[in-house]
Amino acid sequence: MQPNTPSGPRPPSVAPSPRSSIGPGLVIGVIALLAFVYLLEHASKGETAIFGDADQRISEQDFRRGQCTAVFGECKIDLRDAQIQGREAILNAYAIFGGVEIRVPENWDVVSRGHCIFGGFNNRTRRRPGPDTKTLILGGAAVFGGVAVKD
Repeated sequence: MQPNTPSGPRPPSVAPSPRSSIGPGLVIGVIALLAFVYLLEHASKGETAIFGDADQRISEQDFRRGQCTAVFGECKIDLRDAQIQGREAILNAYAIFGGVEIRVPENWDVVSRGHCIFGGFNNRTRRRPGPDTKTLILGGAAVFGGVAVKD
């Protein structure tokens, strides 16, 4: 028996056509754009540092609510001269590729309720519970950044 020979010329090998794909880069870009728009909308509600520094000393006698945002920058908030007339106050801190440092009076208790994505919330206050202890509820988010609270 003889081997079969091809009956005609072989077609040239065809490389598979490249696929068109959206890919993760576009998805990440859209998420970053939405986050940036959100931050710009909410930045007017408090202290903001974008590619820079912001330093604010707050001495309100009835501090209830505040917000600070740091994007590729640092935001320092000093609340040591502030007073809380009720039982608690709320401060939202957002650190995106940046840092937020918050200083509080020694008689304040800090409760952290922030969200972290490759970042962190660090509470370095010494807790001294007593009858005149006020509570600062710390919310917000740290994304590739950090929020630190000191007394």
